[in-house]
Amino acid sequence: GMSQGIQPLIGYNYSSGNTERMKKVFSFSIKIILAVMVAIAAACEIFAGPLIKAFIKDSAVISYGTRFLRTFCICAPFMAVDFIGVGVYQACGLGKYSLFFAIARKAVLEIPLLFVLDAVFPLYGLPFAQVIAEFILAIAASIVLTRLFSRLEGKKGKTGRSIQEVDSSNG
Repeated sequence: GMSQGIQPLIGYNYSSGNTERMKKVFSFSIKIILAVMVAIAAACEIFAGPLIKAFIKDSAVISYGTRFLRTFCICAPFMAVDFIGVGVYQACGLGKYSLFFAIARKAVLEIPLLFVLDAVFPLYGLPFAQVIAEFILAIAASIVLTRLFSRLEGKKGKTGRSIQEVDSSNG
């Protein structure tokens, strides 16, 4: 929700060349969503057993579910970075980056990791596939976002004109 909610703010500031405000929106959003996701992950880690028990009473399922939920919670903060990044790319008209991250998430990373981790750590390797995929994507999103913001700062800094003026004069 946060990644979609900031898209208009990012898009308006991107198109007007207001890189500083765009960065402030991003910075504020990432701080809020990371805090929320860390809190949710911590709550799920602490209350994994009772949460699973609320839906099913089978002791074996509760045992597996508790372990799986605790593992999945690890990736919550990484997902936040990844999804906010995708929201920024979409807002800036960088659909190729959004497409890359969508394909990388499942086809390139998570599905192959499911097979590998299931073979190495039967059953318990499965939840780690998403954790590893999201960790890698969060790093990649951070790198791409850093480069995007640097490039935008450089465009405005070199010319003294807004990003929109630079982009329109370059065709």
